Amino acid sequence: MIRVERDPAFWTAVAGHPAVVGLLAGLDPERIGSLATRPAFLPLAATHGGFLLQRRDELGFAWELHTLFTPEGWGREAVAAGAEALDLMFGSNACLISTCEVKANPRSRPWKSFGFQPAGAWTETAVGALRLWILTKAAWAESRAAKRRARCLH
Repeated sequence: MIRVERDPAFWTAVAGHPAVVGLLAGLDPERIGSLATRPAFLPLAATHGGFLLQRRDELGFAWELHTLFTPEGWGREAVAAGAEALDLMFGSNACLISTCEVKANPRSRPWKSFGFQPAGAWTETAVGALRLWILTKAAWAESRAAKRRARCLH
């Protein structure tokens, strides 16, 4: 379902969707699209969006997850693509994935069924109130989502 998508036009179109652009804290969709071309990013796309994963260390142990889907991909597509992306990441060097929840955007909360845990309280930032969430390789392996996925694949 997911694929590496380095074409900035794909990501710019997702970021520029009328239901998405207002959630970007004023960032230009073209600037987001250009992230897909940078070596520090792994852009994993589904049909209606995907994930921009940013490597946070030289060994690829720690990654920062950014999720970007149009309304057509909200729900089932995003969940299925997320599980596939996490299997891919944790099947490589990744040991830790972090992401931020935006208080003003309820859709930004990561899935607890995937093993994500909050790593702190809400913090006011230049883009609004954010809360950091983390997922370890071990927490993913023990999560309901990973176990359900493993059953489906066998």
